[in-house]
Order: sequence, then C-alpha cells, then structure tokens
Amino acid sequence: MFKSFLIIMTTFTIFLFASAQGTIIGHVTDKQTEEKIEGINVIIQNTKKGDLSDYNGFFIIPNISHGNYKIVAKRIGYIDDTKNVIINSNDTISINFVLQPTSIKMEGIVVTATKSSRYIMDVPIRTEIITNKTIVEKNALTLYDALTGIPGVIVEQQCQYCNFSQIRLQGLGADHTQILIDNIPVYSGLASVYGLQQIGSDNIDHIEIVKGAGSALYGSSAIAGAINIITKKPSNKYAASINLQYGNNNKYNTNFSTSVKYNKFAIQFNAQKSGADAIDETSENGNTPDGISDMVKIDLTNLSARIYIYDILKSDKLSIGISNINELRQGGTLTDNLYLNPFSEGTESIQTNRYTLDLVYKKIINKNNNINLMISGTKHLRNATNDAFLGDYMATHNDSSPPINEFKPYIANEKLITTTFDYTNFFFNKHIFLIGVQYVHNNLTESGKYISVDEMDSLYGIPYTSSSNKHSNEIGLYVQDEYSINRYLEIVGGIRYDIHKSEDNFSGSSKIASNKFDALQYSENVYNPRIAVKFTPFHSLSIRTSYGTGFKVPYGFSEDLHLCSGSPRVWKSGELSPEKSKSFNISIDYEIINNITAGLNIYRTNLENKIGFSEAGDNIKSLGYTYEWANIDNAYVQGIETELNINIIKELSLNLDFTYSKGQYDNERDDWIGTKFASISKYIPRIPKYTGRAELKFMSNLCNIFIEGNYRGTMYIDYFSENENLNKIKITEPYILFNARISRKFFNTFEIFGGIKNITNYTQPEKHLDDAAFMYAPLFGREIYGGIKLSIK
Repeated sequence: MFKSFLIIMTTFTIFLFASAQGTIIGHVTDKQTEEKIEGINVIIQNTKKGDLSDYNGFFIIPNISHGNYKIVAKRIGYIDDTKNVIINSNDTISINFVLQPTSIKMEGIVVTATKSSRYIMDVPIRTEIITNKTIVEKNALTLYDALTGIPGVIVEQQCQYCNFSQIRLQGLGADHTQILIDNIPVYSGLASVYGLQQIGSDNIDHIEIVKGAGSALYGSSAIAGAINIITKKPSNKYAASINLQYGNNNKYNTNFSTSVKYNKFAIQFNAQKSGADAIDETSENGNTPDGISDMVKIDLTNLSARIYIYDILKSDKLSIGISNINELRQGGTLTDNLYLNPFSEGTESIQTNRYTLDLVYKKIINKNNNINLMISGTKHLRNATNDAFLGDYMATHNDSSPPINEFKPYIANEKLITTTFDYTNFFFNKHIFLIGVQYVHNNLTESGKYISVDEMDSLYGIPYTSSSNKHSNEIGLYVQDEYSINRYLEIVGGIRYDIHKSEDNFSGSSKIASNKFDALQYSENVYNPRIAVKFTPFHSLSIRTSYGTGFKVPYGFSEDLHLCSGSPRVWKSGELSPEKSKSFNISIDYEIINNITAGLNIYRTNLENKIGFSEAGDNIKSLGYTYEWANIDNAYVQGIETELNINIIKELSLNLDFTYSKGQYDNERDDWIGTKFASISKYIPRIPKYTGRAELKFMSNLCNIFIEGNYRGTMYIDYFSENENLNKIKITEPYILFNARISRKFFNTFEIFGGIKNITNYTQPEKHLDDAAFMYAPLFGREIYGGIKLSIK
C-alpha cells in the first residue's frame, strides 16, 4: 500500500512539474536610435523554441518547462545579446534586449528579391542596396540623383526642352525595369517620363536593386530587374526634421518630416518643396550660350501622409497612405523669357499632378505563416504644350500665327489600380513557400492637336485633333519555394503565369485622323520561371547564380509619352509581338580579410522581338501619324560588374566600382542601312562600354567628408539632323565627374553642410539644336550648394 502511494505521489509530482510551464515576454530596442526593432530572432539556446519580434519589437515564448535557460536575441546587422533566466512554475518572465548595431555594410532586411523577409547577407538572389546614409552623402534630392553612379545603373536626360529622364538597368531601358514603392508597382505609364526627378528622397529609407529577370515575381516590365523604394517608418518617439538648402542658379530644396507613435497608432507626414531656374551654359558652336535651356525651370511639391494601426487582430499592421506630386517644368527658348509662355515658339511646358492612395495590411498569423495585402490607386494628370503645333501651322501658313482658339495642350489622364495578395509559409526550417496573386488595371486617355504638313496631301495645313484611349488588365499568379538544403546551399525556384489583355483605340477629327480606327487588341498568356542558387562554402564567400525568363507586352511605352505633342501621333500596329527575354547571371562576394570585401557580377540577357521606336512608314503617315513602334530585331546585353570596399581605418573608407557593358542587335538597323554607319548601327545606343566610380569617405566626430568620382566611357548615340546628310552615329568622349560634400553635426540635432557637384565644370562638348535628344553628358556645369538640417527626437 505504501509503495502504491509512493508511485501515485511520484507520478503526480512529475505531472505537476511537467504541466507547470512558464512564459517569456519582452521587447527588443536599437541602442543607437532607441527604436523598437522588428524581425529579431529571440530563441532559447540549444532548443527550437523562440519567436520573431513584431512591429513593436515585442516577442513571446510560451510553454517553457521549469529550469535555467540562456535566451539569445540576434539578427544580421546587430551584435548578439544573451540573458540568463530561471523559469519556475507558471512564471511569466519579462526581459528586454537593447541591441548594438554592427558596422556590416548594407545591413537590414531585403524584401524585393524573393518577396520574403531576408537579410542582405542571406538573400539567395543578388541584391544591392542604396542606404539613406548614402543618399545623404551624395546630396541626392530625388530618386534620379540617388541612382546616379550606381554600378550597372545609368540615369540620363534625353531632351533639352523638357529634361525627359530615363533609367537603364544593365543596358536595358525604362520599359524593362519595374520600379516599386514599398513593393507596390505604381511607377508606370506617364510616371516613367519625368518620375525619376519627381520622387523626392527625403522619405526614402533605402533603395533595393535586384538585377536580372524579375518577371517570375513582378510580371511584365521586369526584364532587366526591379528597383524597390522602401520609405521611412515612423519613430517610436516623436520625431521631426527640417532641411533647408540653397545653391547657384537659385536651386533650392526644403524638406519637412514628422512622425509620432502612441500606443497602437502612428502617423507620419512628409513635405518637400524644391525648384531651380532654367540654365543655358552650352552652345552649338562652342562659344556663347545658344539661348536654349540646358536645364529646365522646375517647381516641384511633394506631399505624403500615412497612418499606422498596430495589433488590430494581434501581430498585424494596417497602414493607409496618401501622396501628391505637383510639378511644373518649363524649357526651351530662354531669350526674353519666351519659355514662360507655353504657346510661344521654341518652348515646352509640362504640368504634372499625381495622386496616390494605398492600403497595406500585414498579418503574422503565427511563427510560420504570414499574409500581405496591398491595394493602390493612382491618378496621374498631365497638361503639356510645345511648339509643334505652332511651328507646323506657321510653316504651312506663310509664317502666320494660328488663332488663339486653335491652341490646345496635350492632355493625358492615367488611372492605375494595383492589388497584390501574398501568403508566406515557413516549414521544416528549410522551406519558405510563397504564393501570390496580382491584378493591375491601367487606363490612359490622351488628346492633342496637330497640322498636316504633307504638301502632297489635299488637307495640307488643316488642323486636326488626334486622340487615344488605352486600357489594360493583367492578372499574375506566382509561386516560389526557397529551399535551404543545408548551411552551405540554398535553391530558389519560382514561376509566374500572366494573363494580359489590352486595347488601344485611336480617333481623330478629320480625314487625316479618322473619327474611329478599329480597336487594336492584345491578348497574351505567358509564364516565366526563375531558378537561383546560393552556395556559401565558408562564411566569407558567397556565390549566387540565377536564370530566368521575362516578357514585355506592347503597352505603355515611355517614349510614347515623352512626346508632349502626344502619343496619339505614335502608331502601334496590332501585329506587334511582346518582347521576350532569357537572363543569366553569376556573382561572387568575398571578404578577403577583415575590412576588405570584393564583389563580381557577370550577366547576359537575350532579347527576342525587341520593340523599337522609329519614323512612321508612308502608309502610317497617310493616317496622320508621325512615328510607329515595330519589332525591329533580336538583341542581347551583357557585362561584368566589379566592386572593392576597403575600411582603411575606423574613420576612413574607400569604395571602388567598375563595369563593362555591351549591347548589340543581330542585324544592322534600318535607319542606317546603306550608310557608312551601318556596321556600328548594330550596337544598342546609349550603353557606355565602361563605367566606374571611386568613393572616399571620412567619418568622425569632427566632420564627415564625402568625395566621389564617376567615370563614363565611350558609347554610341544617334544624331538625326534636319539635314539628313548630317545624320550620324557618334562615338562619345569619355569623361569623369567629381563631387564632394562636407558636413558637421552639433549636439546631435543641428547639422550644417555644403558641397560641390561637377567640380571640374565639365559639359558636353558637342551639341545640336535640331536634335533635342542628342545628350550624353552634362549640359550645365559646376553646382555649389549649402544648407542646414534640424532634427528633433
């Protein structure tokens, strides 16, 4: 009986201790910023129990048996911290971690490469980051400035009269690069023309660049890759800053930002006001300025606000944002301020109004399951004029000006709706499985007024209106698996299936542009796979390689919308085929010794059915159209990118980049067949053979000094003159631009800074007024600026 009693009591005691389990809760904070940190792994050492800190830095580890434990908090970019705890029966122990950031370059979370939250050191697909610190050092006021000088990325202006800007990623143009803001693809159509210079940098936390085929996740327009702009998040404490800057040519910039967080709510507001006078520093003959703008007059306002609501359903976050871009740019003939009159000869004026409203909901269901929902709506308006109508009217009416009521601006109205839903599952500690769906609707209406200039036409000299209505619907379904085989090897496989349907309707007001053309309809169903491998034989060496396909549907070309006289003048055949691509790259990142790292990236993309922009053929001209799109050829781009980063001493670092690029069509381009330039016309224009950058940084308590040199080598560029006998393909001259910036902080709240861009005052040596797109180097010289910044936290 005693033995039975002893057995019962022993069993009850064991059961009591087994069922008496404790819980650990707490928060994780950044030591430098005093901000709560999301995404910290808090684990019980030598067990599989743990949690990932949420948006408020909170974590909870339940069901812990009685005993002594070591709790570790760690994440790439921070120094690990360990705390000892004792768990007794039904205890709830509260512990807090304060983590010290490390000096690892490009620390943080990357989300665009695989759409899952991965650290930059671990991400299996090569991803490059432009940090906010780099943006400040470069004194980058816009996205255009921030992307300047980045290896494999070329940003350039292509029009003197309006400063139309483009981005080229690994040699491919803007139509092949998907630009996202906080993972939402809102940058398309009208925004692709001037948007690089309209997106302010003050609210950018960092920029993520994923090169190579991205259609497996991002759909059409991601042949060259994706650029994701990650905006700043609200501070846990009240924070505000104001930045005032002024430079020569009356260039100014004012930024104001503030955020506050209280309990489960946060609000953030950003405002930017910037502008500059028009500049004329170069000329066609190399002597006195020619009276035509080299940089246009700009008046830009950026406003954005966002509210956050946390823990609505526990471990979730809802944010709603609204933004507005309002810009007026004016260029052309500066003599007697003619460019200020939008209907005068030799001028161009573009008014932009862009409104965006978005909703983002993120929910951590549990440690292994997350969902993301993103909905965005954009309305983009453009009112633009140039002298095309005036010039053509005067040319066909003995230099007489048209009646005032005949002047009509080019009007464009674009509406973009994007909805994306992602589900992520982490299972077996080896797989990250992603499934998602995306819907994109685009509607664009345009209208412009023109003149028939064909002397053989019976309607010669008669004004007419040409209009278009274009709309598209695209649904993409995608799946992806990130499989971590072991600590050395990881494989990512994914595929996306897209259903694209679009329709272009053209109409006009006379026999030249008839009342209604037959609608041009496009229907494409396409799938694009991608596979990537990351091999890490040891901690200091990472090898990544990837292969994928991509596509670009014949819809929404940026060059359509650059023409302020309107894309209703651009004909697009219903027989156009989508561009398709195959991309491959291999990259190596190696930490040679402490404080010295090197990188190498080799890439190649083959393009099929590349679409080109050209003068309209006779049949198309007879319909009232000046230009047309066509599948011109197959092509390829390839290159090698290298980098070397050296921390010489604690305060001094040196970064070196060098890139070789080449792009070529299979055949000579039609425009140059039969000329002495036929053989070199096979090379894709505007791809520099070599580019390079050297960056020297000195950071101390006394001051910060940043010196940068950017080299651009030779490239091919077309020159189309009003005199066809002067047409040529020019091989440009190589050049180097030097920039410098110095800053000093006082009491960690007040900063003064100043700098010089284009120190050597270099400008493009050859210029032609009859081809406004003939631009390959700066047209204006040295820029000097200074400013102050006040921050409150």
